[in-house]
Amino acid sequence: MPIRAVIFDVGDVILHERDHAKRIEWETRLGLPPGQLARLVLDSEPAAHAASGQVTERQVWQAVGVQLGLDEAQTLELQRDFWSSEQLDITLVQFVQGLRPRYKVGILSNAWSEARSFHNAKFKMNTWVDVQVYSAEVGLLKPDPRIYRIVLGQLKLPADACVFVDDRLENVQAAQALGMKGVLCQETQQTIDDIQACLVEPTPR
Repeated sequence: MPIRAVIFDVGDVILHERDHAKRIEWETRLGLPPGQLARLVLDSEPAAHAASGQVTERQVWQAVGVQLGLDEAQTLELQRDFWSSEQLDITLVQFVQGLRPRYKVGILSNAWSEARSFHNAKFKMNTWVDVQVYSAEVGLLKPDPRIYRIVLGQLKLPADACVFVDDRLENVQAAQALGMKGVLCQETQQTIDDIQACLVEPTPR
């Protein structure tokens, strides 16, 4: 079947953490060693359950704020600054935008409960993709095949009409097991080239 949609992971594919200046400022302000802030946020007990939707992002940050002795306003400021390191891969996004309208574009991300609103507000992601599925919203995580079936259902397409792009091999393999073509994202141009190779329709015999 011809390819009719490309489904992308977000973190380390469309978005990359490239500027940690704000995190470093907070570590200096709080007297934390380098890298400790990310560990406190991302390796915390609440964070371990946030992507599956068992804990909200607000609860994660409340726990971080308590641990660091911050009031509510300071905690909100920290949350905003912490995620400011995320930047779009402009080259890949331009490629993604160029896929439409010939192909549908989907998002399938293991992410916390506020990811959709953050991505849409900051990056206008909802204006250049057709479907967004986030793990915290559906209570399932990649590589569980059920979450892939959700995005396929929303796209209204069978697996063999889709390409799936992720930076984790186990997630790509899970998509392939369902019948999708898989692309392992290692760097931008390689990812674009591999997607384009999947889109080439075989010449009829």
